[in-house]
Amino acid sequence: MSAAGSRRGTGEHSLWFDRPASEWTQALPLGNGRIGAMLFGAPDIELIQLNDGTAWSGSPASARQPPQLDPVAARAALQQARTAIDVDDYPAATDALFRVQHRHSQTFLPFADLRITSTGADRVTGYRRELALDTATHTVTFDVPQGTETRETFISSRANVLVHTITTTVASGLDLDLELSTLLRTLTSEGADDHAALLVKMPADVYPPHDRAEAAVVYEDDDASSLQGAVVVGWTHDGRSHPARPGALAATGVTTATIVATTETTFAGIGRPPVGTATDARGRALRRVEAALVEPQDLIGVRHRADHAQLYGRVEMLIAAPDRRATPVDLRLRHANADPRGAVAADPALAALLFHYGRYLLISSSREGGVPANLQGIWNPLLQPPWSSNYTTNINLQMNYWMAESTNLTDCLPPLFDFIDALQRSGTETAERVYGLPGWVAHHNSDVWAYSLPVGEGAHEPKWSFWPMAGPWLVRHLWERVLHGAGEDFARRCAWPPIRSAAEFSVAWLVEQSDGTLGTSPSTSPENEFLGPDGRPAQAARSAALDLVVLADLFHMVDTLATRLGFDEDPVVRAARDALARLDTPRISHSGLVQEWRDDVSSLDPHHRHLSHLYLAYPGDWRLNAEWSRAVSASLDQRGDESTGWSLAWKTLLRARLHQPERVENLLRLVFRDMEIDRGPFVGGLYPNLFAAHPPFQIDGNFGYTAAIAECVVQSHLGSIDLLPAVPPSLASGAVRGLQVRPGVEVAIEWSTDSEGDVVLQQVSLRALASGAIGGHLIRYGGREVVVTLEAGVQTVLTRDDFPAAGT
Repeated sequence: MSAAGSRRGTGEHSLWFDRPASEWTQALPLGNGRIGAMLFGAPDIELIQLNDGTAWSGSPASARQPPQLDPVAARAALQQARTAIDVDDYPAATDALFRVQHRHSQTFLPFADLRITSTGADRVTGYRRELALDTATHTVTFDVPQGTETRETFISSRANVLVHTITTTVASGLDLDLELSTLLRTLTSEGADDHAALLVKMPADVYPPHDRAEAAVVYEDDDASSLQGAVVVGWTHDGRSHPARPGALAATGVTTATIVATTETTFAGIGRPPVGTATDARGRALRRVEAALVEPQDLIGVRHRADHAQLYGRVEMLIAAPDRRATPVDLRLRHANADPRGAVAADPALAALLFHYGRYLLISSSREGGVPANLQGIWNPLLQPPWSSNYTTNINLQMNYWMAESTNLTDCLPPLFDFIDALQRSGTETAERVYGLPGWVAHHNSDVWAYSLPVGEGAHEPKWSFWPMAGPWLVRHLWERVLHGAGEDFARRCAWPPIRSAAEFSVAWLVEQSDGTLGTSPSTSPENEFLGPDGRPAQAARSAALDLVVLADLFHMVDTLATRLGFDEDPVVRAARDALARLDTPRISHSGLVQEWRDDVSSLDPHHRHLSHLYLAYPGDWRLNAEWSRAVSASLDQRGDESTGWSLAWKTLLRARLHQPERVENLLRLVFRDMEIDRGPFVGGLYPNLFAAHPPFQIDGNFGYTAAIAECVVQSHLGSIDLLPAVPPSLASGAVRGLQVRPGVEVAIEWSTDSEGDVVLQQVSLRALASGAIGGHLIRYGGREVVVTLEAGVQTVLTRDDFPAAGT
């Protein structure tokens, strides 16, 4: 960022508190994409709650657990639903879809707790705990009458271990006791002078919390039914070790200690059966701990910070605002919310902090070699977490990765692509088993076993359980990678197979409608329902707007990629092109709204949190004319601003696409609400540790917010690079460097506000990151435009004066 940009604000890269965490949503997160940790920071008993990204219940065999989905009955039910829809009997169609349900996806699990008990932590003063986002390091410092104690924690990606150091100036040292515990089934615990371990077995099945309270966590003796694993902790110190119980370590007179912990499971890849035993996992974990303990600790830390900076340091946002970093973040949030102007207007730098936090959380929960970030990223303390902390594929998993391209974190995408690849394998079986169709299909819920069947156990509402469009939406991320500059090898090897196969299923799933167009039946609009012509509520109809848009998107991907890769004669390509020409299109209702279903029916909940019918505006890239822009805006008006955390983020993205900065401002007031106050089940905001609230905590709200702020600053979905389309008034002056736009251009931009309160460009620099970005680009700003030519290795800088006035 230029010197001018650096004067526009202070760097917001730290969350700090003046007291320990007493609740999980006050604790602070660390992660390396495989290990997650929540740190509470109590002086007397430090709790480090550990997660392993691969620690889930079940196995691939979970998809074969009874009661099985009878394919003959399922296909008959689908035909019954389709027949009912043909005569507008939508309630009967809804009832039929209860017979197209299997069981449930599996659950992301807590792994272990590490408690470090320390003597002499009474009469504490000067307490501070801090998470430095730019170094991914957690620090606790405090004073006691005899001296000072400092604790520093990080999780190394390269070494795949958590490192926790304790130093004190207390002359007599500390008495330390380390203890491992777990909510999982313990197979054995062990301890020695320098290490301790727990060997665990994971449940074969965990029911979602809304399904069953009793006997909800099921263990089986069959090793193939679930994972096993181990957590190992080791240490070096300058005190005297003492014998301790199994799973624990103890020492006295310690003035400096280095504690290293790691987790390991028998997970062998997404959708793959477990391999090995807990003993095998313990061996791998112990070797990592021992290697880390003999390596110079300064070197591990230096490598960790360099690795993290390589990702985190690519992007920075600065907002001109009073410097309030001397105030604890929970108090900042509380004080800002007390201002009648709203939290962001009162403390604009909070917007930059939350933007950076979203990037930090994705780096921490999704790295190559791991699994995708789930509903809670990589952090969960409960055996039955909300919504199983799974992969919800009708918006939430996708939202987790919306910012990966725009905020320059494409290195975090491989786990998602691995998941799509595995889901294609399982979904091919599901397409044949349930539908008797080629290609691959997936539904509303999934897990690390790439579960692709429709869930519900015959008892849950089809409005969410029946939705065979997860594939077309998920492959949009592969397409975005192509649009942002991925080379031919990625397009051919990674993107083409799942995109082609999703299209193969989708073409076969389409039905001819009465007017000769093609559509979908039965069709649901995720989690919403409507009133049929007879006034009865229903959930299934024909050709929901989301279906039509994601399928048009998918067939366009196939068409474009086939031309690029030389697959024009592929029969699936020909069928997709024919289908695209005949595919029905979304409609605008008589009241000027985007119709959620093909028929102009009334939504049972016009304020519903899902915005599926507006996919065309975001994440889709449809070129909206004035009529369609008005319809999308009116549909958002009908939904209202109030909603869950992730829905607020989606609404902000949609308002940004509509170039409505004042409406963005209104939504930010809600995004930054202090959730220490119970506001109800569908009212979003931020917890003290800035986790986004559904409520409860759901990480897509954090990720979606970061994507939305990037979209306010720069857009590229219409073939041009559009500058400052929706920067809200509270962010009146600022700068961002490192954003990425299509077709692989890095952008740094600075703005301020003129005397009339309008956001104005100061300067923008553009640099081609991909070979496909070399050449001419149309740059738009404030109704004016200019064409620039980008050259390899050359940064092009424009100011406001470089944009000719309209009409010249």
